[in-house]
Amino acid sequence: MVRSLTPLHAFRLNVRNDCRICGKSDLIRILDLGCQPPSNSFIAPEDVAREQAFPLEMYLCLHCGLSQLRHVVAAEDIFNDYLYLSSTSGSLRRHYQGLIDGALAAFAPPEGALMVDIGCNDGIMLRRYPPGRYRLLGVEPSSAGDYARRDGFAVVHGFFTAELAARLVGGHGRAHIVTATNVFAHVDDIVSFAAGVRTLLADDGVYIVEFPYLRDMVKQCYFDTIYHEHLCYLALMPLVVLFERVGLKAFRVESAGSGASGPALRLFAARAESPRPVEDGVTAMLAAEDAWGLKRQETYASFARRVARVRGRVLALIDGLIAQGRTVGAFGAPAKGNTLLNTMGLGPDRIVAAAENNPLKIGKLTPGSHIPIVGDEAFLEMGFSHALLLSWNYADFLLANAEFIRRGGKFIIPLPSPTIRP
Repeated sequence: MVRSLTPLHAFRLNVRNDCRICGKSDLIRILDLGCQPPSNSFIAPEDVAREQAFPLEMYLCLHCGLSQLRHVVAAEDIFNDYLYLSSTSGSLRRHYQGLIDGALAAFAPPEGALMVDIGCNDGIMLRRYPPGRYRLLGVEPSSAGDYARRDGFAVVHGFFTAELAARLVGGHGRAHIVTATNVFAHVDDIVSFAAGVRTLLADDGVYIVEFPYLRDMVKQCYFDTIYHEHLCYLALMPLVVLFERVGLKAFRVESAGSGASGPALRLFAARAESPRPVEDGVTAMLAAEDAWGLKRQETYASFARRVARVRGRVLALIDGLIAQGRTVGAFGAPAKGNTLLNTMGLGPDRIVAAAENNPLKIGKLTPGSHIPIVGDEAFLEMGFSHALLLSWNYADFLLANAEFIRRGGKFIIPLPSPTIRP
């Protein structure tokens, strides 16, 4: 059940009291990160007085094991004017190239087959396919889809649902490969989304979904992947419940390395009646999640204690540098970085500016913490000795390639354990 709250300025809020997957009400709060703005709501300085913040609290369903947010900022408000452009990340482009290359090799779709990317953003995944070989279709509710359209890709504007899936099948046919990367966890009505995937898949089609893995998040203390866009914190056990509910089956699971938000799980699903066999890795992961304590409260109580410890260590490290006369910036302005900044109470008194190469963010302030965002060149000219690496999931790539490091700067890498490199 969902009850509506009074709208506040640009963002509307709902609070739901049931599990998105199983519909039960056995929800317990397992982490409270306070009130925070939506993490991609970068703002102009003149809009600070009108900024909104909402409870950022994580709940566990004791019945199916799903972790989720109950406070739901309306997706239409978050994604209407969206400043995240996937293709600005070279590391992410390479990551998704590997996904597509692997999928084409493993599943050998025929020439001219339909490939659909749900949440296609600026077309980053569509560009990974060999030109002219397949029919490509994106689905994107945000303004980011305009960038893909300008490059000639067919992009349907809207949120993916069972109803939209039926319309897509009517207009385009059924798909051999459907991808959804860093999208599935954003969905409030995840049952409708999953039912739509079944509708859209060809009989031998494959759904490839990639998402930050709950177990990695808890074990490594990656609490910054918790923000209002991410309504669910996914693991295999609750997803098996979801897939069974809509007529899908998970047949393969693998680690995807570091995706858009950090260590990710890549799950492959098909229609339930598909002859594709369920691989041993799926059974093994289900057993491992149960043994780890996916549904146990103490698993998450320990997580909350570690979040508090990491917060204290990062603040002590930064305050120590400032006491030595050092100036500290931030490197990157990803959505998850705003959870970290706001949870730690870091603002422009400690973090002077944040470097970013996305032109839509430059000149704005980070939500909640109000740190000015500047371009990479301007950041270099400011002479920072240290930078808090908010895009810590790309640490290895940035340590090898960032001009800031070549000029003698050092990264403060906050997670999973605060360190200074090189």
